[in-house]
Amino acid sequence: MEKCTQILVVEDEAIIALEMTRRLERLGYQITGAISRGEDVVEAVQSNPPNLILMDIMLAGELDGIDAARKVQEQFDIPVVYLTAHSDDNTLERAKTTTPYGYIVKPIDQMWLLSTIEIALHKHNVEIALRKTEQRFRSLFETMQSACALHEMIIDESGTVVDFVFLEVNPAYCSMVKRTREDLLLRRGSEVFPGLEPYWIRLYNDVAQKGAPIHLEEYFGVLGKHLDIVAYSPEFGQVATIIHDLSAQKNVEQKLEYRTFHDPLTDLPNRALCLDRLTQVMERAKRNLNIGFCVLFIDLDRFKIVNDSLGPTFGDTLLQQVGRLIASTVRAMDTVARVGGDEFVVVLEDIDNRAEAVHAAKRILDRLKRAVTIDDQTVYTSASIGILFGPNGYNHPGKILQDANIAMHHARAQGGGRYKVFKESMRAIAERALSLETELRLAIEAKSFELYFQPIYALSPMKLSGFEALLRWNRNGSGLVSPAEFIPIAEETGLIIPLGMWVFEQALAMLETWSNMRPDLDLTMAVNLSARQFSQPELVSSLSELILRSNIDPKQLKLEITETTVMEKPAIAAGKLRALKELGVAISIDDFGTGYSSLGYLQRFPIDTLKVDRAFVSCMDEFENRIIVKSVIGLAHNLEMDVVAEGIETQEQCEALVRLGCQFGQGFLFSRPVEQHHAQNFVLEA
Repeated sequence: MEKCTQILVVEDEAIIALEMTRRLERLGYQITGAISRGEDVVEAVQSNPPNLILMDIMLAGELDGIDAARKVQEQFDIPVVYLTAHSDDNTLERAKTTTPYGYIVKPIDQMWLLSTIEIALHKHNVEIALRKTEQRFRSLFETMQSACALHEMIIDESGTVVDFVFLEVNPAYCSMVKRTREDLLLRRGSEVFPGLEPYWIRLYNDVAQKGAPIHLEEYFGVLGKHLDIVAYSPEFGQVATIIHDLSAQKNVEQKLEYRTFHDPLTDLPNRALCLDRLTQVMERAKRNLNIGFCVLFIDLDRFKIVNDSLGPTFGDTLLQQVGRLIASTVRAMDTVARVGGDEFVVVLEDIDNRAEAVHAAKRILDRLKRAVTIDDQTVYTSASIGILFGPNGYNHPGKILQDANIAMHHARAQGGGRYKVFKESMRAIAERALSLETELRLAIEAKSFELYFQPIYALSPMKLSGFEALLRWNRNGSGLVSPAEFIPIAEETGLIIPLGMWVFEQALAMLETWSNMRPDLDLTMAVNLSARQFSQPELVSSLSELILRSNIDPKQLKLEITETTVMEKPAIAAGKLRALKELGVAISIDDFGTGYSSLGYLQRFPIDTLKVDRAFVSCMDEFENRIIVKSVIGLAHNLEMDVVAEGIETQEQCEALVRLGCQFGQGFLFSRPVEQHHAQNFVLEA
């Protein structure tokens, strides 16, 4: 290798270009430039012609690497080596038309880089030499690392070319075909390679007769090798070949392509291959209007809980089993892909009617409901499935997956373990949710939320006991957004964490202010704690810091947690509740009676208060609801807990609750949730 060799690097990823430049300079090459656009290649070559161009196939801009290489070839005789991570068949076929001098697969191996450059430079030098004189070829023949052979065509009595004979070979050629020079010289090609395809004889004859050199990559079946071949005619009737074995490189490329388009965990097609298959299905459907297809978007219900509880290894094995199960449920012609963590997509081809796709979804749901045992651990799975029928005017496969995903979320919103067929109205709902999420993020940054407060009274005798802090959002001054609309989005996106800490800060500050105004009232402040907040490992330490910064007694803060949240993982919840209790705060179970609590766990939880859900209180004139309220109050007293009744709207309901022994209540009878200055009036007037 001579240090004066100059190389132009064309790569649109700056980091890769910089790293490659450094490598080449360390190897002793001189870099004439590192450019990122195909449109600038010709100008760069004109101003400072290199000996070699390393060209990325995929370039941003109007010209990709292939088009840029073609522009260079129109004006200059400079070899091009392509840089590629992976390419589809069409791209590779286009690349071949520019007769590249090699390929370097990303990520780049230094030895591969060096050897490919050396081979490319050597090939180019040889081609120049061959075009000048046969003597130049002869002088290099024996020392070339590439396999070289000289053939003469054999013509029968009718003038038809029937074979070729070996006139000369170099050691590299002998090594490639695993034969000695003596075993090859003056023998026919059909004798050396039994089963030789007539294609090769015709190809060599074209070169020998026309004298025009060729450069091609082909699979040579009789050797089972991928070969890079340069062929030229040193004199009429003869053909000389320079051959480089690309088999190892092709194997690497094939493995790279497989890894690029398959999920390494389940070995199923990944999202990229799924989109490609879906594109093909869409094209067939466009050509034949009688052919339909269907996409099933499948997401496992509660997979995160399984993964967190039993560990990622168990979760990975479960995903593998689920992938095999889904694949065994559909036809061999259908595509099953893993497109995300616990998300799978099934592309059902050639669907005659929609009922067929619905039956497929039902089969998958039924199979997933069965118990799965892994390492003696049994779990039960379920899934939510979105169904979308095509072609239905779709032009992009990504849009199909997006809408099928929307339908899946609607199935999950109804409890999971079911399917939903996509409707246009679902997209409008999803777009509104996305818009709301964007505005929610901006609102958090701008701190454009406020707290409303609903008073809580001791019922007998009637006295102000405290408040429940309730988050409100006045959206761009256009009115309040229902918490039922934005709180679930905040939960799903994790925005509830910063939002929840802001609520605690504001609620504690207000409690401190009102307590200083009326120390005789011993006011409490109830703040809702969502499931996402409750699961945060930093919850206890963050709350402890906020309480220490305020001048309130911790017992004045009441954390309201729903029954469903604590019963999702009762053993873990018990530990978290005890840690919160050690801070001195009070614990309330909100909406009690709507979930499925275990009395055994309820006794073990450090709970201070049960809140009777408004659904039972507002309908206390019905016998069944009155019995439920009475039972909850009795249970709380037996467990030495307080009771707060929500949703008291009439004096009759209030009096009935007092007779049943309920100590506290809140509702429209006393006040709706009000802004801070109105709530302060309750404190001053108490």
